[in-house]
Amino acid sequence: MDLKGKLRTGLRIFGADDREYGTVDRYDDEYAYVGDRRIPVSAFERMDSNRLYLGADGGRYFADTAEAWDDPKEIRVPVREERLEVEKRQGAMGSVDIHKTVEAEQVNVPVELRHEEVSVDRLDVPDRPVAPGELADAFEEGTIRVPVRGEQAVVEKEAVVTGEVVIDRDVEVERQTISDTVRRERVDIDENWSRDRAAFEEHFGRRRTALGTAADTRTFADAEPHYRRGYEAAYDERYAGRDFADVELELRRSHSGHETWEHLREEIREGFDRGRRRSAGERRSV
Repeated sequence: MDLKGKLRTGLRIFGADDREYGTVDRYDDEYAYVGDRRIPVSAFERMDSNRLYLGADGGRYFADTAEAWDDPKEIRVPVREERLEVEKRQGAMGSVDIHKTVEAEQVNVPVELRHEEVSVDRLDVPDRPVAPGELADAFEEGTIRVPVRGEQAVVEKEAVVTGEVVIDRDVEVERQTISDTVRRERVDIDENWSRDRAAFEEHFGRRRTALGTAADTRTFADAEPHYRRGYEAAYDERYAGRDFADVELELRRSHSGHETWEHLREEIREGFDRGRRRSAGERRSV
């Protein structure tokens, strides 16, 4: 059946027994894709509105899911890795101790003190009459107290600041490299390769037919390493998010062997593109 120009996404696929297998997710000139299933265009016998009908043996393309369409057997494997995070935290790294001691010193300070000295002299004077002011205490016994004044040394101690000890703290920046071991889980792509190997062998057969056996005398065993190289590159973190046109130059630089890049390019590109579609499907299912 000629479906050229008629295929579109969303078409529902039915078997010869009217069993529904799913809808078309994407397509090209040769295949219609239902998830990871690839159905050759030639496998369809007729098209009715938004339905595509497979031929009698078309169910073989869904052989492992026909009886359990609603119970998929996919296994989701989380891929984990550890990452090293370094934080800065302030903390005490030591201390500077300054000891103070008290010393006693005998200090002699010279000082001049004044005081009054008393001397008593008896003088003989010519006789004279007693003056009126002197009669009040005349002929009375008693003691005459004459104060004697003088200076005394009073000692006081005063605490004074005679100097300072200055401690400077400078912030120094030290660059360190923190090393530790982190673990990472990797998914072995051997299982996916085994699932897609038949598709690569089919691709090689079509190319060999198109070129002619005289132009390409190799077998699939000769071409398989090139398909696998592109397939593994699709899972390489260095090429994540990039298409083949972006990574071709890097892959070409790392190419070694007697065969020219132009001779192997289509095989490596097919491996890369199919591996990228496979890995993208795995990310959507996780």
